[in-house]
Amino acid sequence: MVVPPTWARHATVLKNRLADCGTDKDKLAALFKKSPYWTKLRPQLIALAGRKCWYCEGEVSNSRLAVDHFRPKGGVVEEAAHIGYYWLAYEVSNFRLICEFCNSSTDDDPSGKRATKVHHFPLLNPSARLRAPGPRPENIEKELPILLDPFNPSDCDLLDFDSAGTVRRNDHRPRSALERAVGICRVTESIRIYGLDRPGLSERRTKVWSDTVLKAHLLELGLNIGDGVDPVDRVRDLITPKAPHSGAALSALRSSRHLRSVVDHFARELRLESGFDGITQTEAHTALDLINSGSLKSGVELVGVSDVGEVMAVLLADGRFEMGSRSYATPTSAARAATGSAEVDGWDFWHIGVGNSLVSLSQIRREFNESRTQPPSGQ
Repeated sequence: MVVPPTWARHATVLKNRLADCGTDKDKLAALFKKSPYWTKLRPQLIALAGRKCWYCEGEVSNSRLAVDHFRPKGGVVEEAAHIGYYWLAYEVSNFRLICEFCNSSTDDDPSGKRATKVHHFPLLNPSARLRAPGPRPENIEKELPILLDPFNPSDCDLLDFDSAGTVRRNDHRPRSALERAVGICRVTESIRIYGLDRPGLSERRTKVWSDTVLKAHLLELGLNIGDGVDPVDRVRDLITPKAPHSGAALSALRSSRHLRSVVDHFARELRLESGFDGITQTEAHTALDLINSGSLKSGVELVGVSDVGEVMAVLLADGRFEMGSRSYATPTSAARAATGSAEVDGWDFWHIGVGNSLVSLSQIRREFNESRTQPPSGQ
């Protein structure tokens, strides 16, 4: 997204004012109320993704779209003492377009006070939650969000829809080892907090599903309905990211993969591969494979136990393991450098802390590879 120069200049000024507020919640709230400058970027966000909510994919008018902070700026429901990710209030990477319903009509918190999406941000590893800006911006990547991020393609792949417009977890993306360790399903929690199962959405998804299946069959039959539109483009217009409920359209198209024309024209969009009846899941052999599949997150902190105590490492975006000032190509090379032993297996040595549990990299890889052989439950 191209950020207008005037916005960038104002953002710099506001970040300086933000620093002057420190952690005074009242001063921060006053600044945000007086200078909600993120709204100035709404036209650019609409140009990027169309007039649709990034969470529920519903199409709404420009005036009914707000700019949400994925990491909430003014407090966190899941941690009462947290004053919010205030230092990200003017960071473009934290902005998401949101409709009125997703922004203000989610469930109540236990106290009975209305808690909107704006204040929800649960983590699989709450002990890693940042409460103030760290010395390095990438420290935020240590967090493992439970809520699906509409800006993250691997998160979007976790959702699936059926012909009745019902949202559910993708059969080919079962719960990860990290989710199992804490007894949480990220899809279920996201559906609940975002309100993705509300009736109006289901009805509109049903229409999109039917329309997609019909146009896929017209493409297969080679029928020209006389509107001058290429039959392939007619289908592609439904699954483009700017289209309302494009996720449901993709699910419908996936259900039509028995049609030769669908495979020929949309294999890339559906990530279909020969011999696998669903979304491609290449078997994972490396840490980078697991990052690319969405089963691991770069920036997350890893812990290993050696004779001299706990050893910490950070998983980098290229699949390398960073310890101090050095990085290592594989989990085993990092583990052997940490322990001085040539016998240690890094996949068993390194763990990720989630809740009160430690989950090894070997378990994460094993569960991912096993999930590739599980038959889908059907559409």
